[in-house]
Amino acid sequence: MLFNYVKIAWRNLIRNQVYALLNVAGLSLGLACALLVFWFVRFQTTFDDYHANSERIYQVTTEFKFDGSSYSRGVPPPMWKAMRTEMPNLTTAMCVGAYDLLLATLNSEGKPGKKFKEEGLRSAYVQPEYFSIFDYTWLVNDAKRALTKPNTIVLSEKMAEKYFGKQDPIGKVIRLDNQLDLEVTGIVSNPSPNSDLPYEFFVSFATLGANPKYRYGGPDLEQWGGVNSNTYCFTLLPPNTSVTQVRKQLEALNKKYHGDDYKQYFHHLVPYTDMHHSETYYGSMPMKWIYIMGAIGLFLIVTACFNFINMATAQALRRSKEVGVRKSIGGTHSQVFVQFLTETTLITLAALVVGVGIATMLLPNIGEWLDQENGWPATVAWNDATLWLFLSGLLVVVVLLAGSYPGLILAGFRPVLALKGAVTTRQIGGMSVRRALIVFQFVLIQLLVICTLVVNNQVDFMLNKSVGYETKGIVQIPVPAPDKVNQATFRERLRSIPGVADASFCLFMPTDNSNNTSNFRFDTRQKDEVWQMNTKNADHHYIETFGLQLIAGQNIPESDTIRGYLINEKVVERLGLKSPSEAVGKNLKLWGTTAPIYGVLKNWNNTSFQNDIDPVAIFTSKNIHYACGVKLNTANLQQTMQAVEKLWNEYFPDHLYEQKFLDQRIAESYQLENVMLKLIRVFSFIAILIGCLGLYGLVKFMASQKTKEIGVRKVLGASLGSILALFGKEIVVLIAVAFLIAAPAGWYLMKAWLEDYEYKIPIGAGIMLLAIALTFLVALITASYESLKAALMNPVKSLKSE
Repeated sequence: MLFNYVKIAWRNLIRNQVYALLNVAGLSLGLACALLVFWFVRFQTTFDDYHANSERIYQVTTEFKFDGSSYSRGVPPPMWKAMRTEMPNLTTAMCVGAYDLLLATLNSEGKPGKKFKEEGLRSAYVQPEYFSIFDYTWLVNDAKRALTKPNTIVLSEKMAEKYFGKQDPIGKVIRLDNQLDLEVTGIVSNPSPNSDLPYEFFVSFATLGANPKYRYGGPDLEQWGGVNSNTYCFTLLPPNTSVTQVRKQLEALNKKYHGDDYKQYFHHLVPYTDMHHSETYYGSMPMKWIYIMGAIGLFLIVTACFNFINMATAQALRRSKEVGVRKSIGGTHSQVFVQFLTETTLITLAALVVGVGIATMLLPNIGEWLDQENGWPATVAWNDATLWLFLSGLLVVVVLLAGSYPGLILAGFRPVLALKGAVTTRQIGGMSVRRALIVFQFVLIQLLVICTLVVNNQVDFMLNKSVGYETKGIVQIPVPAPDKVNQATFRERLRSIPGVADASFCLFMPTDNSNNTSNFRFDTRQKDEVWQMNTKNADHHYIETFGLQLIAGQNIPESDTIRGYLINEKVVERLGLKSPSEAVGKNLKLWGTTAPIYGVLKNWNNTSFQNDIDPVAIFTSKNIHYACGVKLNTANLQQTMQAVEKLWNEYFPDHLYEQKFLDQRIAESYQLENVMLKLIRVFSFIAILIGCLGLYGLVKFMASQKTKEIGVRKVLGASLGSILALFGKEIVVLIAVAFLIAAPAGWYLMKAWLEDYEYKIPIGAGIMLLAIALTFLVALITASYESLKAALMNPVKSLKSE
């Protein structure tokens, strides 16, 4: 019997090839997108869960209670030591992640040979216990033997081959930042692509203690008052340990070691598996984006299924006699239903095969297209049982969702009426059900269009809105050894290059995701302020290079050390002063140094438009000017940059030159929004395409229903325009109804999304009108062919069908 169902279903599909192809096309697009969304969600929700004890791994974090709350993944460097003393039953490890390291192999003479610049969070200073918490496969040696002594380093398998080729790397030496010689003592497996700890260089934590002059980017190892955001503390809780009890111990530890400042610092115990999605701790993929992507995948599947229902019911009138014959020779209601469900299964199977093929071809390239390597898996894990469970479930759900309603309609035909050809549109669901399906499709489509327009406008707003100074034509270059170079001479030589307008040495650019904060005391006040100051170390030329506006007082004097401060308007506001000029001349105690405020600068955005403007203080401290901002003229840019690079190599021959334009750095702050915008655009286009197929099915159904009516109207002298209006009126009403539902829903959803941004666009009527205009345009193009075909049909032929 099953074989017979399949054979007849196959014949029906071959007989109605256009119908079959349209359904396969719509379903395959929906299924391909659903599969890509599944891979995205699966990849993002399994970050670091490959560790055997992932459910018992916790990270200790810091909450600062100064003026309100702020949070950091980092902890004071002595945290690990205090935890081992106070909580010896826990396995605790400190990890200091390091960005952008210069590494070099040494030749036979002990001098740097091949040099490599490793960008991003690729290396870390770790203790042997780190490998007791997180799972790594050791290929050579083990943690206790490889990372106990200072000045040792362990490489990943990929990096060992990159640095030493086919040679045995054990015992070889790598020079770090032209300061430390590290012996290679072990090799571990390459990091998993879905890990927030993608380290490939592990330097022994003991190296920091053995080399106190080496600057690793954090506070003193014994200092409780400073926190570096990349100084992590992890702990592995023993089985059946009370998390609540450990948190109480942390509270006691906080009071004991922070002394009088304990009310300003709180340390929390956070499950490590939560960190990837935590907005509080700046997780790389907040859960809101997971939910948005999941909803889009669901929208596309539902839209594809509704499109199938529309196409299937449009074919029902043609198949009424077939159903009548089946029932008249003894076919039951259930047999006709199973027959149609078999056809749906064949179509869905074909669509699933095509969809899997499309998704599989796109997967290796999607990360490169999005400029995001860790968004999707690079290859398909066909041995993943969850994938096969998802595909099986998807097949069953689509078959039942798409095939049940049309199957029940066909199976419900009365054989006498079916054989007479007297089945009416009401018996196949009429226009009301089909209208409801089309309305629902266009609600989803317009929701996606509204979301796309809002996200697009918000990203454009953040990229193009002025941050408060001129960012174009400013390039940042590194200063690897600020204490060993005459910065004044270097700057003058830079300015002598044709095309260089100005230059300034600093630690951070005016707008930067990396920032330092510190408590401070104003003038004669007896206590430090309850809020913290964002500090930027820069030379005398900082404000003129970046075009910051001085609104009161004067610039700080030229100096190598702190002799005065510049503050922004936000500081004046937070101090409760009446005007900027009132702050000029008053003393500020910051970083242990008391000096006068020389001037007040107009506010600018020093992080991103997601955050409010921070209070900022600028002062000179030459030894930590690790960057140089170079202001360029746009003419002959390539020649100018070549000259800058040549001069830089003259000063720093042992390092590798790199440059980055300031506007590019600012744009990188919105990388996640850009990635999601690209995805929403593509999925919106696909949703519109699938919706067009459904609309095409509706128009085709309307044309078959109105064949005789159109013939009569034409005989009576109706114009082409009036006949087309029959179809247009129906479509306009459906899209308008869909818009009335989608507009408030879209406004509510996107208003909630925009709440995360301090500076945001308004969701005005323009966005809504553009969304409905785009929908009308697409609908008009889609419906035009079938409408014109029906309107141009010879009335003799259409009336003859009576």
